[in-house]
Amino acid sequence: MLGWEIPTLRWFFSFSDIGENQERNEIVIGASMLAMVFAVAIAIWLTGKNFEWNPITLRRFKGFRTITRGYYSFLILGGLIFFAMLDQVVVGREALAVRYEGKWHFPAFTRNKPKPNDLGENQNTPLDYRKLKKRFQDQQSPNLVIMPLIPWDSTFDSQDLEEKPLQKRDGKYFLGESKTPFAGLAVTFHPSAAKKKQYEASFRNGQLHGDVSFFDEAEAPIGQRKYDNGRAMPSANHPSLKIPDDAAFFKIAYAPTAPNFQTGHFLGTDARGWDVAAQLYGGLQVVIKASVLYVFLTFFIGIVIGLVSGYFGGIVDLITQRLLEILQNMPFLLIVMIIAARWGKENVNIITIVAILCLFSWIGISQYKRTAALKEKARDYVAAARVMGAGTSRILFCHILPNVLSTSITLVPFTVTAVATSLTALDFLGFGLPDKFPSWGTLLEIGITNLEAPWIVSSVFAMIFLILILITFIGEAIREAFDPKKFTTYQ
Repeated sequence: MLGWEIPTLRWFFSFSDIGENQERNEIVIGASMLAMVFAVAIAIWLTGKNFEWNPITLRRFKGFRTITRGYYSFLILGGLIFFAMLDQVVVGREALAVRYEGKWHFPAFTRNKPKPNDLGENQNTPLDYRKLKKRFQDQQSPNLVIMPLIPWDSTFDSQDLEEKPLQKRDGKYFLGESKTPFAGLAVTFHPSAAKKKQYEASFRNGQLHGDVSFFDEAEAPIGQRKYDNGRAMPSANHPSLKIPDDAAFFKIAYAPTAPNFQTGHFLGTDARGWDVAAQLYGGLQVVIKASVLYVFLTFFIGIVIGLVSGYFGGIVDLITQRLLEILQNMPFLLIVMIIAARWGKENVNIITIVAILCLFSWIGISQYKRTAALKEKARDYVAAARVMGAGTSRILFCHILPNVLSTSITLVPFTVTAVATSLTALDFLGFGLPDKFPSWGTLLEIGITNLEAPWIVSSVFAMIFLILILITFIGEAIREAFDPKKFTTYQ
């Protein structure tokens, strides 16, 4: 309602455009988030006065801090998470602030963006704040444009074009000396307007095929005409638009460019012309979001089912174990391939991928909790609680769970590692997130196919290695500090 776009929080509103009532969906999401915040604040206030840390928990925290490698890895990872939460402050093509003729605008943080006329631009297309900043600097104007640290979006943002001319031989177009007819997108430029598109056409088997767009000398669209295997189809709207036989077409490609601080490509670009640093940052955000959802859902489902199965036993345990055996024998990759083929990769999002991962991942957690519940329910403190009138839910979650929680906590870092590697592997194989989501796996695949540009594969490999090694060190430290052989919570 206020029109703000707050870093990190705006991600939750990215799902509000699903459906017809976007405004209603946004209000529901915002009200839900506010309700959660107030509920947490009230809970903290009510329990804060009488709350005391368990001495055993304090000893565990102290033990974790004494393990230097794990503790400093935790601080570094926390810093990376905070850095990722800055969102559009770090990465983006929209200016953080623009001062024009004494008036300030904040495009990156508001939904109602300034119009080109508001900043002295006469155009109908969205503003390019990078060009606007350069224009102000060239004019030595008092106006100011403040861009993010990396002034590029993590996806679909490129400028470094490479033109490869097509050759026409025997009525078909070929790329250079290639013997295979060209297939893809190509353009022709106006002879009187340098670098202004005149035609934009798609080719199949070396011939024009599909929709062809026509532009005037100002690169404004003037119409379209459909071609079928090199033959112009009849058009009632634009009968005069036709491509001459001697048109000089160029394939537009984005060659990988080396790191360049002047252009803001601190780690270079990939084969699509997309900034590598921006994609690494966006991929880190995706991993963090997926990890939070994945850990919460996986551990919640696994702990509840495991404790219930182990505590009740009998027919409940029998049914649960048969269900686990069925899920364990289902091929995970095949399920992902079927879903991707059925829904289409463009319809897949983080929620979908996390749901698929959780469908199989809670099994291991539940088996740990089932074993622990079978052992703990026979101890004296459980019998004492039952005699004193404690209900089943209280025995499970207030008495048994605290005594088996240490094993769950030690599994969290390694679970996050599994999420990061699974997302990367799925994207690498082409069954993960669509291109609108930045992905380490896709970037790694591009880097491997373009080894002549070593900055791509080396950057993504270094980022993956850093995250995995930090999480591994933290996991080892937590496992040692929360070792149940050192401390116990029996009551």
